[in-house]
Amino acid sequence: MSKVTPNDVQVFLTDYVTGKLRSDGRVSVEQLPEDCDLLLSGMVDSIGFLDLVAALETFADREIDFEMLDPEEMTIVGPLCKFVAAQANGMS
Repeated sequence: MSKVTPNDVQVFLTDYVTGKLRSDGRVSVEQLPEDCDLLLSGMVDSIGFLDLVAALETFADREIDFEMLDPEEMTIVGPLCKFVAAQANGMS
């Protein structure tokens, strides 16, 4: 995989969340704002977040070490996308 950018992760995240919302019969989103908290907004629940983590690891083609991410930023789109991109590119 070529270098992954935070924007690549955000596009993946938007597509993933939109797909989940549609499958639940809910309104999908055009784009996820960087300050959107996926958990607090109700877009994903705690189990859904675990599924999302697995999907992000598949997207990044590697295990993501989420222990290195501030827990308060883990469900916020902007920091999450930057972190996953860095991890996908082999940076910590």
